[in-house]
Amino acid sequence: MADQKQVFQNIKMMLKPFLNLMVSIEKKGLQHIPDTGGTILVGNHRSDMDPFIVASVVPRYISWIAAEYTERIPIFKNLIRETGVIPMDISGNVSVSSIKRLMGVLKSGEILGIFPEGHDYMVQNDFAAPMVSFHSGFAIFAYRARVPIVPFSIIPLEEEIEAMPVPQQLRQLMGLPEEVSSIPQRANYKKVKVVFGEGIKPEEFREMKEKEALGYIQEKVRRAMLDIQLQEGLLAENEFSLQTTP
Repeated sequence: MADQKQVFQNIKMMLKPFLNLMVSIEKKGLQHIPDTGGTILVGNHRSDMDPFIVASVVPRYISWIAAEYTERIPIFKNLIRETGVIPMDISGNVSVSSIKRLMGVLKSGEILGIFPEGHDYMVQNDFAAPMVSFHSGFAIFAYRARVPIVPFSIIPLEEEIEAMPVPQQLRQLMGLPEEVSSIPQRANYKKVKVVFGEGIKPEEFREMKEKEALGYIQEKVRRAMLDIQLQEGLLAENEFSLQTTP
C-alpha cells in the first residue's frame, strides 16, 4: 500500500494544477476529516470527475471503491491498479478479496472513499434530480471496522451538461454494461464546491446490533448529505422534505 500511496500523491501533484485550470474548486469542512486513522468518506456522485475533485482537496490518501467494469477502460486500467482503487462487482456479489482489501485499508488507518449511489445517478441522467437510493455497503464496512464516516456533498456552482466524449459503440466494445454504454450525457464542472459534514463516530453505533446499526448509519449519513445540499442550495425545501419523509 505504501507504493500505491506514493503513486497516488505523485499523480495528484502532477494533475492538480491542470484540474485547477479547468475547474474552480472550493472546499468547506475539511476539519471534519480526521488527520489519522481509518475513515470512510461518503458522498454524492454526479459526474465521472467526482473522485478527482474530492482527491484534489483532501490532503490524505484515498483508496476509492469503483465499479469493476472501470478496469476495462484502457485509460483507467493501470491507474486503478497503481493507486489502490478497489474494483467491486456492481451486481452485489462482492468478492472475498475485495472485502479483505477494503477492510485492510481501514485497519491500516487509511481513508476509504465511497459513492453509495454507485453509477445509478449518472445512468438516470437527470442532473437536476435529487440523489437516488444508496447501496448499503458503506454502512456494513463502517460497522464492522468500527471507523467514523464523514459525509460530503459535491455542489455544482457552474457546469455544462454535454454529450459523453466516448461514443456508445466504443463503450460497448470495451465491455461496459449496457446501462453505462447508453448514458447520453455527463456533467462537466466549471466551478464546484465540496462540503464535508460532521463525522458519524463509531461510538454512536458500536453497541447496536448489526441490523439496527446499518439502518441508523445509512439514515444519518443520507440526512447529513441532504442537509448540506439544502444549505448550499442544491436541494429545494420541497425536495428536501420528500427525501427525508419516512
